[in-house]
Amino acid sequence: EATDKELSCEEGKKMIDEIARAGFKVMIFSGGEPLMRPDIYELVAHAASRGLRPVFGSNGTLITPELAARFADVGLSYVGVSLDGARETHDEFRGLPGSFDRAIEGMRNAKAAGIKVGLRMTVNKRNWREIGDVFDIMEAEGVKRACFYHLVYTGRGSALMDEDLDHAETRAAVRLIMDRTRDWFDR
Repeated sequence: EATDKELSCEEGKKMIDEIARAGFKVMIFSGGEPLMRPDIYELVAHAASRGLRPVFGSNGTLITPELAARFADVGLSYVGVSLDGARETHDEFRGLPGSFDRAIEGMRNAKAAGIKVGLRMTVNKRNWREIGDVFDIMEAEGVKRACFYHLVYTGRGSALMDEDLDHAETRAAVRLIMDRTRDWFDR
C-alpha cells in the first residue's frame, strides 16, 4: 500500500501513460528497491503495454527464477544489479551477510530468463579499489555492461559527503575503469 510519499498503483499507471504520450521509449523502475512494491509487476506490465521498454535497477536479492520468468514474459528487458564491491565489502555496505551471494544469484536468475543484466556500482572511498573485482565478476558471469556512479548528495546521500573520492582518487578510479575496459575489449 502506498504511503503519502509514493504514488498509488493507479497514480503510477497515469504517470506511465503521460510518459508514453510524451514520446519516451524507456521506463526505468528504480528506488530504493522496486521489487518491494507489491504492484511492481502490474506497473511493469502496464509500461510494456504502453510501448515503453521497462528496465530495473535492483539490489538483485529478490529476483527468483519464477519472478524473473514472470517479468520476462511481460517484456522486462534489462536489470542493473547493484554491487558495492567484492563479497565482504558489499555485505558490509548492505548490512546483511549473504547479500552479495543473493545479488549474484538474482543476476543469474534474470539472465537465465532471457533478461539482459548489467552491474551498477556507486564508487566511494571505501570501495573504489574494488572496481577490478567488479570487472572480474562481470567476466566470470558473462555480464557485458556496468555503470559506475559517483555519490549524489541528496536525501540520505547528503550524509555521505565525506565518503566521496577526492580528485586523485577519482582520476585513479576512472583510469582503472578505462584500463580494464580496454584490456577486456582487446581480449
